[in-house]
Amino acid sequence: MNIITESAIVQRIQRKLRYTTQQLFRVRGKRQQEELGRYQLKDIYRNLCVLHHVNLEAYGRQLGVLRQDETVGMNP
Repeated sequence: MNIITESAIVQRIQRKLRYTTQQLFRVRGKRQQEELGRYQLKDIYRNLCVLHHVNLEAYGRQLGVLRQDETVGMNP
């Protein structure tokens, strides 16, 4: 089992979404993180939250940027 960092999976997801209207954002502020989760997916042209409480590992697998033998670990 290979462990990749949170920042690595974020970069992979960002590269995959580069030519779409969606972008992954890290939510800032404690109150906002409680409401929206740590990451959210936004439509940048409509300025609309498409998905909140994004699970990076599950979303990475859905997009095909995370292999079967990889798992996401926390940044040191």
